[in-house]
Amino acid sequence: MRVGNDNNGSKNRNAKGYKKYGKSESSGITEIPDDIPRKHINESKRRLARFIKRIDDKRSGAEKIKLTPLSGIITIILILAIVFVAADLSSGGFLSTVNGKVASVFSRRLSEKFSVSTDAHNVFDFKAFEKGYIIVTENGISYVNSSGNISARQQLSYSSPSVEINGGRALIYDRGNTSYTLERDKSVNSQMTAEGNITDAAVSRRDNYAIAVTDESYQSVLYGLNASGKIIYRWNCPDGYITDVAITDSGGKAAVTVLDSENAVLSSKLYILDFEYDTAYAEFDYTDETVIGAKFISGKKVQVITDKKVYLIKGKEQTAVYDYGSSDIVFGEIGSDKYTAVITTDYSHDDKYTLAIFSNGGGLKSEASLSGKVRGLSSSKKSVAVLFSDKIETYSKRGKLVGCTRDINYYDDIVLNGNYIYLLSSENVKKYPAYGSPVNEEEVSR
Repeated sequence: MRVGNDNNGSKNRNAKGYKKYGKSESSGITEIPDDIPRKHINESKRRLARFIKRIDDKRSGAEKIKLTPLSGIITIILILAIVFVAADLSSGGFLSTVNGKVASVFSRRLSEKFSVSTDAHNVFDFKAFEKGYIIVTENGISYVNSSGNISARQQLSYSSPSVEINGGRALIYDRGNTSYTLERDKSVNSQMTAEGNITDAAVSRRDNYAIAVTDESYQSVLYGLNASGKIIYRWNCPDGYITDVAITDSGGKAAVTVLDSENAVLSSKLYILDFEYDTAYAEFDYTDETVIGAKFISGKKVQVITDKKVYLIKGKEQTAVYDYGSSDIVFGEIGSDKYTAVITTDYSHDDKYTLAIFSNGGGLKSEASLSGKVRGLSSSKKSVAVLFSDKIETYSKRGKLVGCTRDINYYDDIVLNGNYIYLLSSENVKKYPAYGSPVNEEEVSR
């Protein structure tokens, strides 16, 4: 959740005309009133439901409207962004959210993109990779090691790039367009063209990957492909639009999140697909909830995050493992190992948040109260790092505070990788020890 610029006036992802409630023109600080989330979640759902009804009428010939194939999914993405970050519903807010991955919370502020002044290009993705991290810009992807040296760089010309990583494989795709690149061990494996405008994608540790597209007939379709780009599976979404895709490490199954409306009411569904069968072998409805992320934690188990609860799916059975109660989720991450973390707040206290950590496949492991403006979340195998406006705190999976760095500057994003935390600002990436109370920060150049 964005709160504005730092005291040094450095740019953030809202710098290019992104208007939010309560923004002071003199100070540049953005504050979000307490009543915005609930009020605008309801309004956003109504607007989205009306839009999907128009798409349905268009398909049936009941209404003559002129829409581009991508307009439906873009509108869904934009409204979802508003729902989960309580952003401004003005057109300026809409335009600023196009480049974000909105269907999944997963350690991102989903409606925003941010600028990096060192190379004058927008950074669209910042994730852990091996012992360092990767940065994705309009011009390509850079692999940076733990010493701050660029170990590999691939040039691309994507207008809205995003990356999915699994092991040593990276799938970089141009959201809203048809181009994507599959890389293995930091080198280009293949450059491909999708069957439609890409809405989301996922890559397995082995050969297969999955890409969701919207074609010219407004049909949302999931394709399963092998490492050579050959289509091995196709699934036509029966209703609504695919907003999020997850795939097993083996590449044989996919979990697909779908957003739709029925009788002008917004609803979410999750389909579990096996590439050996044409139809979904499991389907789950979330009539009063919105699914914002799902991930396989094993070949038969799927962890699901909604705006109200966290669920565990085993085969065809689903169990709620965590309920936010009256609070709202602001960040969440389904770990690749054994744990999932979410941060919630009830907005009744401006700086009061709760970090909940629970085991994948089990119940609540620990809870910790957080004090301060929370701006980001990142997790590793053994801990969770939380980014505040002026500090970083690291928690063990049992909720114990094991690391703290205070008096830091304003940063846009956080990546926890092993024993180090990488923070991204508009000027540089800085590296901090994740544990203990360090005195000096270590700047990592790009």
